[in-house]
Amino acid sequence: MTKGILGLIACPMVDDNLVYSLSKDSEEKNIVIIDNDNNTSIKSKLAKADIPFSIVAWNDILSRNYKLDGDRYTILIYMTNLGLHAEPEKLKSTVENLATEMQPFVDAIGFYLGTCGNYEWSPARWCKEKGFKPSATFHDCNGCLCHDCVGINIAGGPKYNEMQKKYVGYFYVFPAMASNWDEFNAADSSNSAATEESLTPEMREVLGIEPGHDGYMRWLFSLGGYEYILKIDTGLGDQEQYEKDLQKISERMRLKIKIPEENWADLQPTNDLYNECKSFLQE
Repeated sequence: MTKGILGLIACPMVDDNLVYSLSKDSEEKNIVIIDNDNNTSIKSKLAKADIPFSIVAWNDILSRNYKLDGDRYTILIYMTNLGLHAEPEKLKSTVENLATEMQPFVDAIGFYLGTCGNYEWSPARWCKEKGFKPSATFHDCNGCLCHDCVGINIAGGPKYNEMQKKYVGYFYVFPAMASNWDEFNAADSSNSAATEESLTPEMREVLGIEPGHDGYMRWLFSLGGYEYILKIDTGLGDQEQYEKDLQKISERMRLKIKIPEENWADLQPTNDLYNECKSFLQE
C-alpha cells in the first residue's frame, strides 16, 4: 500500500511520460495540480486518460489554506515553464527553489525534467546533500543521469552519444516535442530575437535568410548541416496527432522525416523513476 504525499516537479516536455506512468498504475491516487500557466497540457492529457485530478493555487499550499491528504496516496504536481530549457541557470534555481518550498508539505519528490545544460547537476543528488526528503530523477539502467528530454526517451547519455554518431545531421523529435514545437521554439527565439532584429532585408537577402522566425530557423538548421528529422517514437501521447505535428515541423523547417533503423526509444528511465518515487511511500 502506498501512503503519503509525493511532490512532482515536472516539465511539459515529459508530461506524456508522467501520464503514461499514472495510467499504468491501478492504485487509487489523489492527484493535485498546482494552478499556473504551464499546466494546460497535463490537464488535457489526464482528462483524456480519465484520470481525475483537482486544481489548487500554490499560495494556498504555502499558506496552509489547503491541506494535502497524507493518509492517502497523494500526488502534488507542479508544472514548470518548458522555456526554462533555454536558460540553464534559471532552470536550476527555479527547480531548487521549488524543491525547497515543497519540503514541509511532501514526503518525497520526483523530478520529471532534464538538466538541460546543467551537466554537473542532479536535482536528486542536490536534495540528498541538503538533507531533504527522498527524491529521484531520470537515470539509465546503469545509474547515469538523463540530461535532457531526448536522453529521457532513449535511456540515457551513453546511448545518446551512439545515436549522435549514427545519425549525423538529424534533428531528434519525440511526441511531446512535436506537440510543443512553437513553445519550445519560442524559448530559443527569445535569446535570438536581438540577432534577428539586427538583420536588415539586405542582410537577409545576402545570407539567404527568408522572412519570419521560421525562415531564420531554417537558416540555422542549414548552418548546422541538418537535413533530416529523426522520428523517435516512444509510443506515448496521441500517436495520430504526433504524425500531424511531425509533418508540420517537416514542412515548416524543410527537413525530411526519417525513421531510425533500430528501435531507439526506451521507457526504462520513465518506468524506473515512477517506481522509485512510489517506493519512498510504501508502508
